[in-house]
Amino acid sequence: MAYSDRGLRCRHVSIVEHPPEIIGLLREAGFYHAAQTLNFRIDAALVSALVERWQTETHTFHLTCGETTITLEDVALLLSLPINGHKVIQQTSSLGSDVCAELLGVVPPTEQRKAQNITLTWLEETFGMLSYDASQRQIECYARAYILRLIGCVLMQDMSQNRVHLKWLPLLRDFTEAGRYSWGSACLATLYRSLCRASNKDMKNISGSMILLQSWAWYKISSISPGTRAIVSFPLVRRWAHIEVDDDSRINKHNVKIYRQFKIERKTFSWTDLYGLRLHH
Repeated sequence: MAYSDRGLRCRHVSIVEHPPEIIGLLREAGFYHAAQTLNFRIDAALVSALVERWQTETHTFHLTCGETTITLEDVALLLSLPINGHKVIQQTSSLGSDVCAELLGVVPPTEQRKAQNITLTWLEETFGMLSYDASQRQIECYARAYILRLIGCVLMQDMSQNRVHLKWLPLLRDFTEAGRYSWGSACLATLYRSLCRASNKDMKNISGSMILLQSWAWYKISSISPGTRAIVSFPLVRRWAHIEVDDDSRINKHNVKIYRQFKIERKTFSWTDLYGLRLHH
C-alpha cells in the first residue's frame, strides 16, 4: 500500500500532575503508576512509519528484521496497568445527567456534551484544582474525573481528540472493584483497533495510546530511541517522561521518509523480554 508522505496527526498528552489526596484512590483503582506517564511528547513521524508496517490480518508489525507485536506484558511493564482480572465491559445505557451527578458531583452543560461523551476541556476546567478542605466525596469525584482524563488523554484516546465516553464512569463507582478490571487489556485492544483503522491510507488521525506505541518502539529498537541517563524505574515509560521530541518533519530523524527507509537488523532488535531489569519503584 502506498502512503506517499502521509504523516498522521497524533494528540499530544497534556494532563496535570495529580494531587496527593487522590494517590490512595488511584492505587486502589489500578491507575497510580499509569498516572506517572505525564509530559510525554509524541513523534508523529515514528508513529506514522509504524502504522505503515502494521498488518491488520495478524495484528503484528512487519519490520525489516521480522514480525513482532505489542503484548500484554509490554503494557504491564511500560504503563503498569493491570492485565489480569475482569473484562472491561462498559455500560452504554443510562449514561445521562444522573450518573454524572452521582459520580462526578456535577453535570456538564449541554454544550460540553455530545451524545454520551463529555469534553476533556470541561473536565480539566471543572476539576483543575482540589480544594485543601475537600470532603471525602469531593476527593472521590475528583479522582474519577482524573481517571477519565487519563483514559481520554493517555490510555484510550478516541478519534474526537477532545472527548471521553461516559461508559467508563460507572466502572469507577467503587475504586476497589475498579482495581479488579484488566485495564491493560482494554488499553491494548483499543490500540490494536486504532492501528487497524489508521492503516487505511485515507486516515489522517490516529487514536489509542500513543505513549504505549512509541515507548514500545523505543525500548525494542534502541537505535531510534532518545539517549537518556534516567534511572530505570517503574513504569518503564518514565525513562523518557520529560524528553522533548521535535515534531518538525524537516528535521532528520523525525521525518517519516527517514523512518520508512530505516533498516532494523535482527541483532539490534530486542526479541527477548524487555525487562530483565532492576527497577526503582
